[in-house]
Amino acid sequence: MAGRRPPGPQGLLLLGLLVAVAAVHLVTCPYTKVEESFSLQAVHDLLYHRLDLDKYDHHEFPGVVPRTFLGPLVIAAFSSPVVYVLSLLEASKFYSQLVVRGTLGLSVIGALWTLQQEVRRQFGATVAALFCWVTATQFHLMFYCTRTLPNTLALPVALAAITAWVQRRWARFLWLSALAAVVFRAELAVLLGLKLLLPLLGRKISLWKVLRHGIPAGAMCLGLTVTVDSCFWRRVVWPEGAVLWYNTVLNKSSNWGTSPLLWYFYSALPRALGSSALWVPLGMLDRRTRVLLLPSVGFVLLYSLLPHKELRFIIYTVPVLNVVAARGCAYLLNNYKKSWLYKAGSILVIAHLAVNATYSAACLYVSHFNYPGGVALQLLHTLVPAHTGVAVHIDVTAAQTGVSRFLELNPGWRYDKREDLQPGAAGMLAYTHLLLEAAPAPLAIYRDTHRVLVRVVGTSGVSLNLTRLPPFDINLQPKLVLLERVLRPS
Repeated sequence: MAGRRPPGPQGLLLLGLLVAVAAVHLVTCPYTKVEESFSLQAVHDLLYHRLDLDKYDHHEFPGVVPRTFLGPLVIAAFSSPVVYVLSLLEASKFYSQLVVRGTLGLSVIGALWTLQQEVRRQFGATVAALFCWVTATQFHLMFYCTRTLPNTLALPVALAAITAWVQRRWARFLWLSALAAVVFRAELAVLLGLKLLLPLLGRKISLWKVLRHGIPAGAMCLGLTVTVDSCFWRRVVWPEGAVLWYNTVLNKSSNWGTSPLLWYFYSALPRALGSSALWVPLGMLDRRTRVLLLPSVGFVLLYSLLPHKELRFIIYTVPVLNVVAARGCAYLLNNYKKSWLYKAGSILVIAHLAVNATYSAACLYVSHFNYPGGVALQLLHTLVPAHTGVAVHIDVTAAQTGVSRFLELNPGWRYDKREDLQPGAAGMLAYTHLLLEAAPAPLAIYRDTHRVLVRVVGTSGVSLNLTRLPPFDINLQPKLVLLERVLRPS
């Protein structure tokens, strides 16, 4: 019964831990990459252009497949009060980007916290506390939770559905599952469908109840996304249906690279879980965790059939695996008085959290150098006075590594990301500044017409170096160069 008491001050400290760790990740890596661009630009346009749809970024840069606006609408709604106050204070839009990403992060942490509360009721306070510590010390989940990826936008809904499943609140589970799969990420139909299969086979829920809730839930979510997104895209569209067709039926996602069949198991999950993966087998001694874990393993197995793989595609399984790992850790801690073996195991449990934290700190430090585009655009605003007439062209590499509409700080400047101009084209001399990839060929073209304002470095690899602490070297090379025109066009 102790595990059923309210969390109290200790629980609030654990919540503060999750929020603080997510904030550190956000502030250390405040910029975003191309995979996050649609949702981030959409939130920007909703906040700053509102009903003026002609100015929205997705009309000029639609991406390979359409994405839903429902997630950005929710984020914009919850972040708008703080953004409004920042605008009254004439603060930089860069801080609005942090607010937007922070709002998303809080939604993910809120969903994790709700899951933790159910873990506390089902497994006890020790497992719940360890779940928080394991989650906070891992890198990928905390790093992704503030990133406007489609998978992250789906994560709070997916976690709410998983929590409802654990609670055996089947109607709530079915409605949340429909919202997650139909609106945000279609692959969640596999994960949540496997979860639904277990109570169906166990006769804990009838097929009639599934149909009675599932059909109207799916129809309402489909109608919602088609209605809203068709307005923004100016054509009848079901975004997630288009994504499903593109990635699964056409298998076009393979154009972005392929990985071996078992890559999720030997690479992605070990990196996501860190040393906590060692405690998953011990946690599986509890029958309840095996029931919890089985659908997640099945989901990863089925999703492994798609050649294109990324860790973020299976990020929804990490919290479930963390529950199982926390159960394994709690088994040792709860029995540490019984023998020296349990005492040694308890020491290893504490040590593994330190190992996780060290690994996460190293990954975060390396990731800090992965956004040269954002750094370069911020440097442009620092180096060039705001009253100067500036027209800057941003090439594809810069646009994919940190540049966003939130970084367009000066209304009087012109920021152009058009992709039909090649280095050396006559139209390029119309720009006062060029943000280019630091390659020898374009730099040679502009040797006589431009001067280098700054070179921005980025990560080109990490190498092991056992002669120093930390035992690795980050190989930094110039990734982008910011040029300023010295010769006016004739």
